Amino acid sequence: MRALSRLIAGLLICLALAACGGGGGAGSDRQQITNLFNGIYTSMARGDFAGACGYLSQRQQGNVVAGARRVGLNATSCSGALTSLLKVTGVSRAQLAQAFGAAGIQRKVDSISIHGNQATVTFTETSRGQTYVETDALVRQGGRWRADRILKRSQSG
Repeated sequence: MRALSRLIAGLLICLALAACGGGGGAGSDRQQITNLFNGIYTSMARGDFAGACGYLSQRQQGNVVAGARRVGLNATSCSGALTSLLKVTGVSRAQLAQAFGAAGIQRKVDSISIHGNQATVTFTETSRGQTYVETDALVRQGGRWRADRILKRSQSG
């Protein structure tokens, strides 16, 4: 369980630099932004790091790589950085699936504010009796919403 905690902490650090997000496809901006949260968690639960990184802005993919390098990992891509983090922590794919896709985790988009090619989104996540509220900045790149950074994350309740 300690390795799982380390992995989650490591991923949150990387994702704190990059936020959780992305999106795209048909539908309104609000629907695309709402869908990106399901996409990032589904990708992470499956160990699909290339898919997860596809939800991040180009700048934030670079930040994930830079963060991995700062802790001594040899990474040249976002997905490579996440793969290296998984190996270093010794966390199994089953533990990863449990952390990101477990039944009982509730996620809800609370608000979305769109200003041209930038947006902010606030969402709530409840897991194992703990509730977190996070506000993220998103950017539209290549016609798709992508995560840019976490603006604020706090534990509530």
